[in-house]
Amino acid sequence: MSRYIHTEGKFGSFKTIILKDTLSGTSTEIALRGATLLNYFIPLKGKLFNIIDGYQTPREFEELSGARSCIMAPFSNRIKDGFYEFDDAQHQMYNPVNPQREPIHGFVRILDFEVKKITTDENKAELILFTSKIRKGAFKGYPYSVDVEVRFLLKDNELHVEITGHNKGSEPALFGSGWHPYFKTSEEGVDHLVLTVPASKVIMVDEKLIPLRGEDAYLPIDQNPEADFRPSKDIYQNTIGDREVNYCYSDLQPGKDGLIRSSIRDPKNGLKITVFQKGGVFYAYSADEAKYRPRKSIALEPVQYITNSYNRPELKDKMTLKPGCSVTFSFGVATEILR
Repeated sequence: MSRYIHTEGKFGSFKTIILKDTLSGTSTEIALRGATLLNYFIPLKGKLFNIIDGYQTPREFEELSGARSCIMAPFSNRIKDGFYEFDDAQHQMYNPVNPQREPIHGFVRILDFEVKKITTDENKAELILFTSKIRKGAFKGYPYSVDVEVRFLLKDNELHVEITGHNKGSEPALFGSGWHPYFKTSEEGVDHLVLTVPASKVIMVDEKLIPLRGEDAYLPIDQNPEADFRPSKDIYQNTIGDREVNYCYSDLQPGKDGLIRSSIRDPKNGLKITVFQKGGVFYAYSADEAKYRPRKSIALEPVQYITNSYNRPELKDKMTLKPGCSVTFSFGVATEILR
């Protein structure tokens, strides 16, 4: 038997795939519904600990409240009133999860993906899921045909994820993606965690969490101290405390390897969780208004574009996916224990 293995599982009626490192015990379970990460167990002080605050019951998963660990595509976060204009046409979308709300977090989270490939050996466990269910006429207000593929790669103390959109239609399509996981370092909540986000700017929003128009949306981070969690600040300044964190960050500073790294660190048990991404923007949300387990975990969200992206003139060209073309957004999670 190789070091890395995979097994099939069930979460209620939902089919899952489990990837496991038999050497360390690290494992992660992914549901085919939405390519949704349900858990991610790592070794911590002699036991296995789940760093993902995902759906705890199949009923929660059916409800999709909080969009926990959801893959967001063909857009992330909100589209104002579900309305946008593209290619000389007006479009009105709806929310397939909750029709009473404006569209949010795309709609692949309601789709059942298929397994394209599973590879396990001495070095890694790899799972590739795909769906071809986004087709013209399938989703009101999104008249495009786009295949979506999600790749999970478990290796050592890291989980790498890629979301790829491929335009299978005959006309340009708008496409953006991201991930919406909630992380925890213990069962004690988020107040004591040290948050680090290497951002130069924070996105300013209105009362409906829609970014302001034009350049007014992009505020230098030093002009909003409450939102400032840059690595250059000390531990006390970056401790979440009783702050309500709900920010989108842009102009993120990458390391020498080109990856942007944001993190939470637990000074009590030494666990550090790092979310890395190649490009894009980053959201942090302390789950104050979550229906289940508020402030027991924090959402650390790597995404390609800011909220209401379909209506941002500065993003239209970047988001346009020409016929036959593909785009991939890469990110992942790394864990370590600091002594």
